[in-house]
Amino acid sequence: MGVIAVNEKDVKLVKSGHGQTKWLVPSKNGASPEMMIRHWGPDTNIPVHSHPYHEMFYVLEGEIEIGGTTYTAGSCIYVEKGTPYGPTRAPKGGKVLRYAEAGPDK
Repeated sequence: MGVIAVNEKDVKLVKSGHGQTKWLVPSKNGASPEMMIRHWGPDTNIPVHSHPYHEMFYVLEGEIEIGGTTYTAGSCIYVEKGTPYGPTRAPKGGKVLRYAEAGPDK
């Protein structure tokens, strides 16, 4: 993959399933890692789920709730693949950096 550098200011904010997203490093057909900035609002309500890959969230602004625990700016949450987590909410709004190690062997 080499080195990939991107400035958030140069990336378009798009509507996504649970808020808005800036795809900093999109996954190539689900076979490579991805990084994004997610903007979640008060209507965010992601049910308990799991993924076949490791996932990390870093709260940039506001706060998010995962499974009843509130995480504020500066919090880092790591979720190991196959681990059920949620529900995920952002009642006051939140902005997170999300990294996922996608791919069949991750």
